[in-house]
Formats: sequence, C-alpha cells, structure tokens
Amino acid sequence: MPENQKQEYNPLITGFSGDQGPLNISLNEAKAVFGQLPSTYGFVSAKKGENENRSGNKALNLKTGYFIRDLLSNKEINLKKEVYQFFRNWHRDLKAEFQINIDPFFNLNDPKAVQSILRENANCINYYSELDIRKFLSESSNIRKDILNSIAPDNLVKKAGEILTKKIKQGRGKGLQKNTEALSALNCYSIVHQIKQFSHDRLSLPEGNYLSGFADEISTGFLKFNSYRPLKDIRSVSGRTGKGIEFEYATRDYSYLELGKKTGDCTADKRNFQSDSNIENIFWTVFSWILDRNYQIIKVFFDGDFVMKVHLLPLYITDSNRRWNSQSSFSLNSEYVILAIDAIETTINFRDDKTPSTKPYLIKHKNEIFSKTIEFIEKLADTMNIHHIYAEKFSNTPWVRDILGSYPEIFFHIDHLGKIDELEDVFYLAEEISSQMGYESPKEVFMELQMKNTYLSPGYINKAPGIKSFARIRGNAADGIPMKRIIGV
Repeated sequence: MPENQKQEYNPLITGFSGDQGPLNISLNEAKAVFGQLPSTYGFVSAKKGENENRSGNKALNLKTGYFIRDLLSNKEINLKKEVYQFFRNWHRDLKAEFQINIDPFFNLNDPKAVQSILRENANCINYYSELDIRKFLSESSNIRKDILNSIAPDNLVKKAGEILTKKIKQGRGKGLQKNTEALSALNCYSIVHQIKQFSHDRLSLPEGNYLSGFADEISTGFLKFNSYRPLKDIRSVSGRTGKGIEFEYATRDYSYLELGKKTGDCTADKRNFQSDSNIENIFWTVFSWILDRNYQIIKVFFDGDFVMKVHLLPLYITDSNRRWNSQSSFSLNSEYVILAIDAIETTINFRDDKTPSTKPYLIKHKNEIFSKTIEFIEKLADTMNIHHIYAEKFSNTPWVRDILGSYPEIFFHIDHLGKIDELEDVFYLAEEISSQMGYESPKEVFMELQMKNTYLSPGYINKAPGIKSFARIRGNAADGIPMKRIIGV
C-alpha cells in the first residue's frame, strides 16, 4: 500500500454535471453530494445494503453503471459502435485544435487496409458468406444425411464441427483429407458470420462506418480466416495469433468490466478480488472509461496469455492559472499534448511477489515484455503525432514500479494536467445511450485519473501539495517544474 494511503484517502477526481458543468472535486465531497447507495441499484445484497444504509457508504456513477452492466449482460453487445458513432459527430476536432490524429487510438488497424482486403478477396469471402452448410455437407457426404437432418439449425455449425473433428482424429487417407477440407470450410463460414455481427445487419458484410468502427475486430477475423484459406493483402492488417508479444485494445463489451478482476487491481468489481484489499476500490470509474473514446486500455499478451494491461489517454499540459473549457482554442505556446500512461497493471501470474501463483517463465521474459510494450506505445504516439509520453509510477506490481522508477522523472502540479473536454463528452454519451435504451439518465459522471492522484505518490503531499513526479518515457525535462522549486534546494 502506498505510504500516503495511510492518510485519509481523498484525491481530486474529474466530473461533469448536467446542471453545474465541469467538476474538479475531491472524492469524499463527490460521494457526499452526488453519491448514492449501491443497494439502491442492486449492486450489493440486502444485508450488505442495510450495512451501507447505516454507514452512508455512497458510491459514484451508479446510474451509469447500472445501465451499462444491464446492457452488457447480453454478451453479444459491444458499446464500441455507440462510442464510435457519438464521437464522429462530437464538436471537437482534435486534429485541427490539438494537431493530433486520434484514429489510431480507436483502432490499431487502418480501415482502408481492411476495406482493401474485402475488395481483393470478395469472391472467396462471399462464397463462404452465402454457403448453405447443410447442403454442402450433405453433397460432400462428410456426414450422413439422417444425422444432418436431426441437428437443429441453430446448432448445426457447432455440432457438425464436433463430428468432423472426431472423424479427423480417427481417420486417415482420403477420408482424413476430405474431412479436414470440410472442417476448414465450416470454420471459414463461421468466421465470416462472426464478422457480419459488425455490420448494420447480419445478412451483409461490414461497410462504411461499421467497417471503420470495427477495423480491429474485422482484421482479427480475417487473420483467422487466412489460416484456413489464404487471403490477398493479409499482411496489411495485424491481430492476435497467440505467438510472442502481442497487443490489442480492450473490447468494450462485458469483458471490459472484468479486466480489473483478471489483474487483481483496484478496478476489480469487488474488493476481495484485489491483490491488495487495502487499496481504495475504484470500480465506479470503469463505467466512464468504457464510454470514452479518448481513454484506451491496451491488453498485452505473451504466447497467447493475457499478462498485462496499460491505460492510456491524451492529456494537455497547460498553465495552472488558465482553466480549460470545451469552447476554448488550443493557442498558448506553453501548452502541448502528452500521451499519458495512467496505469500499468499485471495479472497475478506475472508478479514476482505473489508465489505460488507466479509463473517463472513469464517473469523470465518481464523485461522483454515491458520493453516491447513501451516500444509499442512510442510507435502509437508517433502515429498520433504526439511526442511527449509521461507515466504514472504507481502499479499493483512491484517490478513494474521498479522499472518506472528507473526512468528520468519530470514534475508537474496536477492542475497543469487537463483532460480534453473533461467529461462533457462522456456525460452526453451516457445520457444518449440511457435515454435511447429506456434507462434513467445520469445527472453526472465521474472519473479518477491516476495521473492526477497525489495519494499514489509518497513523499510529496506534505512537501509540495499538488506536485507529482512522473516517469518521463519520452519528452523534455525542461518542460516540467524544476526540482529545486519543489524541495527547496
């Protein structure tokens, strides 16, 4: 537990109210003024709710959290479409105002490359898209007709796949080759129909805004398809293959809400899933992250295993005497945008302090994985036209804190760190989705940024209130506050 968390934990958080506008408010004040009891929305049991009524232990973002969890309980729903469409029409032009390209921050793959693959392989993809599986299997005599006819339509692909897999394990010679070809065709059919879920209807392949919004998901489908039937131009896209060190953005479906549980950090949905239960739980902030185009979580994999997540967002550095509002222009020479690494958290298997859960083969590669991750972030920043990269030093994993502590440091007052649009955009998206889906609209939304949390930085609260030290991954030391002004040298 960080030294400063022995004090009353009360960091400043970011918020937006429909009535009051932007809020720069302490956690305790936000809970007192805007918080509600989790039992009101069924987030805790009746007995737990009674205890909370007595203690007044209120939480934030409950209206937002309620409709998001309820929507995503349907595991097929992905909020990425809603986020993409909303921000396409948002008034902020990040390229014109900040000179940054936000597109690579939503999809790692270029939609134009995805479109090219669709165009160059139209005949092959359309063949499997329109394939009549029952007729195909019947005519090829891979499965007896009476067995085929006994399988329900909604279970045909799964059951036929199981039958063919069993035949392949038992067969040899021409029968083996024939069944292998049939299973490959079945897999291609399944993949194409998985890709179709990212379309305006499930009868057509994605195009236009749907293709642009789901470029990563469609690319992953093409890579899987390519393992069965070669596709032209496939090297122009990337995705997970299960080999080596790989990266992807967290999917904005129900799995997004479970990431904190998988890494055991303070964003787990219950405190008992945290590796250190003494750390303040901030699961409430996840509901703002999932709606924010300008907040991304990168999932890091090693040989197919999920090992680490990295939280990223663009922030602007500005004069603390100048407050930002959504109609301001980005004009002062002293202002510039950074790519902030807001958190780096690992799974319990990737911590060297959590035996016996630690997997030695992962720890053996920790420096390589961390180095490749930073290299990936630097390349991402380059494509976004962002030079400066600063990182929050706190992590749930000691070896990550040690590595971040080895980087050159740079100091800023947290008032110098601004979030683009604060949370105005997230608030109106939450309002739009909730009203369209028939839920009660939130009156305000909140988000905690570790970059602005001085309670995670031991030693500076008393000496220099509001000042934080960050790991300078890339940037100019002269841009920060001189150390002598902080410690009085």
